[in-house]
Amino acid sequence: MDRRSLLTAMGGVFAAAAGTSAVTAITTTPAAATTTKASPSVFDYGAVGNGTTDDSAAFSAALKAAALGGFMVQVPAATYAIANPITWTSTTNVGQNWGFQCQGATLVSKITNGADIMKLVSVNTVRYFRIVGGLSIVGSGSDGNGIHLQCLGSAIYFYNNQIDAVSIENVGANGLLFEGNVFESVISNSYFQNAKKSGAVFAQSQGGVCSAINVISCFLNQNGQYGLFCTNYDSTYGGTTDVRVYGGYCRDNQSFGFYYNNGTGGTSCIEQVGFENNCRSLSPGDPNGAHIYALSSLNLRNVGGYNQPGGATYMVRGYFTGLTVFDGCSQSAGGAMLATGKSRLVQVNGTSAGYILMRACGGGVDIVSGTACGWTAQNCTGVSPRGNLAMNLTV
Repeated sequence: MDRRSLLTAMGGVFAAAAGTSAVTAITTTPAAATTTKASPSVFDYGAVGNGTTDDSAAFSAALKAAALGGFMVQVPAATYAIANPITWTSTTNVGQNWGFQCQGATLVSKITNGADIMKLVSVNTVRYFRIVGGLSIVGSGSDGNGIHLQCLGSAIYFYNNQIDAVSIENVGANGLLFEGNVFESVISNSYFQNAKKSGAVFAQSQGGVCSAINVISCFLNQNGQYGLFCTNYDSTYGGTTDVRVYGGYCRDNQSFGFYYNNGTGGTSCIEQVGFENNCRSLSPGDPNGAHIYALSSLNLRNVGGYNQPGGATYMVRGYFTGLTVFDGCSQSAGGAMLATGKSRLVQVNGTSAGYILMRACGGGVDIVSGTACGWTAQNCTGVSPRGNLAMNLTV
C-alpha cells in the first residue's frame, strides 16, 4: 500500500474514532459536559502572562493535554515570557483538532542558547495541529526557530496542520520550519520577518517528504537569508517542490526572496505574489541576483517584481532542466537598479531539456552565454537578445 492509500485508510480510522468519542461524551456524560471547562486556557496550566515570569512550562503542558484530549487551548491576550523552549513530542497517534486558539497574545523569547522557541516532534501519526486566531512571537535574536514542526522518517506522519494569523519576528534562525514528513498543511495570513536565517523553510529530511503545502497571503520580509526556502536536508539537490504560494509579499531579504532547490512540480504555482528589493546583500545589476532562484522548473502566474536599491536584477534566475512557464508576470526597476539598464524578467540558463515559455509578460530576457536552454515569448514586452519584444509578436 502506498503512502497516500495508507493515509486515506488511517484518516477513516481517525474519523470513526473521533465520531465515537463525540457520541460518548454527549450521551453518557451530559453533566460533565456542563461542569467541565470546554476550552481551557493556558492559565489553567500555570501561565502567568505578566511578561516576566517564565510561562514555557505552561505552554508545553497545554500542548500535551490538547493533543491527548483532542481540544484547543485558549491563549488570552497577554504577554508571555518564554525563557525555555516550548516542546511537545507525540506519545500516541492524534486524530482530532488540537493546539492553540489565540486571542492576540504575544510570546516574548528570553532564550539565548540557540534553542527553538516552539518545537513539536511527531514520532507517531499526528493530524490537525492548529495555531490560529492571532499570535505574535518575538525572538531574542539568540534563540533558534520560531515554530518548528519535525517528523523524521518516512513511516511516521505529521499532517493537516494549520497556522493562521501568526507573526514571527527577530528570531535567531528561521521564523517557521517544517522538517521531514510534514505535509498537507496551510499557512495563511501570517508574517515571517527579520529572522537571522529565512522567513519560512520547508525541508525534506531523513527520508521524510515535506509536501502539499499552501502558503496564502503571507509576508516574508527583511530576513537574513531567504524569504521562503524549499530545500533538502538529505542532499545538495532535490527537495520540496509543491509549496504553493498564493498572494502576499516578499521584500528586502538579504538573499533571494524565494529559493526553490527543486523547482515547483506538477501543478504547483507561485501566484499573485509581489517581490521588492530582494538580494539586498548584492549591488543593483549583479548577474547573480534575483527575486526567485530555482533549479529544474517553475510555474508563475501574475507575479510582479520591483527593484530599486537591492541586487535582484532578475525576477527569476536559475538552472532549468524542464519547462518553466510565466503567465502575466513582470519585472520593473527604479533608482539605482534602473540606472544599470540590466533589469530583466528572466535569466535563461540550463540544459537542452530546459525551456522557458513567457506569455503576456513584461521585463525582458537575458541569456547566459553558452546555455542550451531555449525560450519563447508570446505577446511580451521588453528587450531581448533577439530584439525588442512586442504585443502580437512571438519570438
